[in-house]
Amino acid sequence: MTGSAEPNCLRDGTGPSSRYAKAWALYFSKFITAYNTWGVDIFAITVQNEPEFPAPWEACAYSPSIEADFIANHLGPTLQRDHPQVKLFIFDHNKDHIVTWGTEILDESNPASKYVNGTAVHWYAGGMDRLLDGAVGQPNLHRFISMLKYQNVSDDHLLLGSEACHCPSTGYAGGDLKVAWARAERYAHTVLADLAAGSNGWIEWNLILDAIGGPNHLGNMCDAPLLAVPYRTKTEHNVSELPDFEHANYPFGPVVGDARTREELNSMGIPVEYLDRGIVVQPMYYYMGHISRYVRPGSKAVHAIVDQAESGPTSRAFRVVSGDSFLAGGGINDLARDGVEVTMWPCEGSTRQEWLLNDDQRLQVFGHDWKGKATTSCIGSKPDASFEGLTLSSCDSNAATFLINSVNKTLSTVNFVVENFDAAEGENCMLVVPLKSNGGAYGPRGGAQVSIGKCDQESAIWKFDESSGEITSSLFDEDGGETCLTTGWPFLQVGAFVAKDKKRRTIVILNEASDPANFVIRGDENEILLSNSIPAHSIQTVVIR
Repeated sequence: MTGSAEPNCLRDGTGPSSRYAKAWALYFSKFITAYNTWGVDIFAITVQNEPEFPAPWEACAYSPSIEADFIANHLGPTLQRDHPQVKLFIFDHNKDHIVTWGTEILDESNPASKYVNGTAVHWYAGGMDRLLDGAVGQPNLHRFISMLKYQNVSDDHLLLGSEACHCPSTGYAGGDLKVAWARAERYAHTVLADLAAGSNGWIEWNLILDAIGGPNHLGNMCDAPLLAVPYRTKTEHNVSELPDFEHANYPFGPVVGDARTREELNSMGIPVEYLDRGIVVQPMYYYMGHISRYVRPGSKAVHAIVDQAESGPTSRAFRVVSGDSFLAGGGINDLARDGVEVTMWPCEGSTRQEWLLNDDQRLQVFGHDWKGKATTSCIGSKPDASFEGLTLSSCDSNAATFLINSVNKTLSTVNFVVENFDAAEGENCMLVVPLKSNGGAYGPRGGAQVSIGKCDQESAIWKFDESSGEITSSLFDEDGGETCLTTGWPFLQVGAFVAKDKKRRTIVILNEASDPANFVIRGDENEILLSNSIPAHSIQTVVIR
């Protein structure tokens, strides 16, 4: 069933009398029964993969109301009758619309709500820029968690990251170690951020694929932590480079990794002990393992955030001090990209928090993408419709034009007035918007949004140090200190978890910077548990018993 009609893939709708909807629900039941017959127990199903996308592969489009009708009239009663132990998840699409779907289907007045056990979400960006996958939508997860509470949804409702992968092709096929490593870092960032927001788990799209990211009958080639390359084993006997059931051939050209020797690949971090057995182990595997091996089922995310050691622009983790001057550190900003959300985090003195007020009075950032292509973006002129906060945009008419007004000369505080935003005077200032659910395990200082609103609010008061490029807010001083205007998220990140038995704490530290960083882990009473350093572009896991 490739492709789909819209807005309803089922021929005569999802009403109570629809024979097609009834048959489709019965198919779900028989599918589960067939697996049970072979000893495979199904934990949960989703109503439909990516219901907002009439994909060229297997698809079935729904709107929230149509999916709710299908659940209430057909799928819910069928599962309750035949497989009451199987959980039912709704949505199963990107973060941009998760709140919309949850608000409608999970409302206790909706007859579908009583059949629903969880909500599934994907990590992809809504557009076609694949370098934004895993980079946007976190505030919507916080909104969703908050929405569950005010809609009186059961406390055992599950939020599950049900699909993530990097596209197109594979790191091994592309042959660029920097890209493969960046993909691993993005995985770790998103897993930690999702769990901190309240997600109960995270699923990789595929554990193992072939060298080009298949097999896939429609050429949707994407990456995986492990790649099967049986033709590279020491004992291979006339094994073809692609399986005979691979339809895609080589859509992105020759596989660069195949042209490299085992010694070259080993020097790039692909262990020969597994390569000789026909398996390419990519950086994603190890980054995922730093989390999945130690954050065991039943663990709970607890408060943790990377904070600056002292106040002041010269004491940041990555600030480079030279005499009386200082520069932003951490390496080139790979989040200076259109579509990335503008957020607030503790100041780290990095290029992800370095802003230039350019000659056109726009706040601009500079960097490059994973392949080294130079990028530059400016803060957009209006909040994103799906994410409800400001994002980076092209530095043209889409960008905000700022007038900086002094608020308090003694304190050097200012308003950033957005001159090209359609609002009444006094209601067009850039301001901080606290996250719903109090920011989850990161707390209020971990990723608050930035939007436009009333200029007389404390959230609209800023300090701008043009020499360092830092733009800071004191809105969260009582929660731990000042925060800095940030492209996406900081280089240095942390996630902390307590095991189900309360006897083990796991702390994962992620450094996406090109510079090393020193850090101290403090406990609940501010006591020092560990002093350490983390190299550039690396991940560490600390287990405290």
